[in-house]
Amino acid sequence: MKYSFVFESTVPERLDRFLQYCFPGDVSRSRITRWIRDGRVEVNGEVVQKSGWMLKEADAVAVDRPEEKSSDDFPPVDMNLDIAFEDEFLAVVNKPAGIAVHRAPTVKDATLVEGLRFHFDSLSTEAGSDRAGIVHRLDRETSGLLVVAKTDSIHRRLSDMFRERKVVKIYKAICYGRFRDETGVIDRPIGRSASDRKKMAVRRDGRNAVTRFKVMEETGMFSVLNLSLETGRTHQIRVHLTHEGHPIVGDKLYGATRWKGVEDPVLRKYVREFPRHALHSALLSFVHPVTGEEITCKRPFPPDLQELLKTIREAGKA
Repeated sequence: MKYSFVFESTVPERLDRFLQYCFPGDVSRSRITRWIRDGRVEVNGEVVQKSGWMLKEADAVAVDRPEEKSSDDFPPVDMNLDIAFEDEFLAVVNKPAGIAVHRAPTVKDATLVEGLRFHFDSLSTEAGSDRAGIVHRLDRETSGLLVVAKTDSIHRRLSDMFRERKVVKIYKAICYGRFRDETGVIDRPIGRSASDRKKMAVRRDGRNAVTRFKVMEETGMFSVLNLSLETGRTHQIRVHLTHEGHPIVGDKLYGATRWKGVEDPVLRKYVREFPRHALHSALLSFVHPVTGEEITCKRPFPPDLQELLKTIREAGKA
């Protein structure tokens, strides 16, 4: 449903704050931020994707508010979730690969949200009932650790912690190629690809994006990395590594043809057919927003990535 508003004040105001005034008590701040980020808000006929955009007197604001289905439309599903940490306020869940975190127009199967609703009696709805408990997300094919909020107040505090970079996240990836340096920083702005709207790309006019990496192992023409993010752009690790010439194994969107450079025919077939990108959220560490306890959760590569790494190592010995 589309809504139209006119900013009438002579004092400039942030776009997100104005929209909170326009939807009093009906829509949370995080949901408004999501609308803006998703390109659903226009100012004077132009899409604006910055929550802090300053409105001027007489600016026309249009909002394309999405239809958000109730959680009742999707029954809870027992996913036998691996819970790395849980208390009355929050939880840390080890998400399997192949499961979308929340509903989207292209998602037909059960999502992590339905699994969370089966497992937990209480979940935040700060971001909407269709994203119950979800504070941050992982791509469908990415496995690993994810923080879940049980109340709206904890959701807001965790969101602030992520925005203020008070949460340590370490990812592990298996990618193509060897690196010149053992450690490094990839500092490249990321924006929507001009040639393919499904993809992100390094762009001069993109948003600031910084990824740090450390090479943990090299075998054959492959490297195993630990990666940490200073920003949280869509597909950031995948885009940055591809731009540097090191796409992640199994990444059909960003590294679809890199397998052709693998000399061993058996290994070439294996990596070409590997069903998902080899990226895993291996560590989450943060100070509990209520108890002050230092929470650190770790999960190693799941079996499919362990098998991939074993196959690559064995091929490297041949």
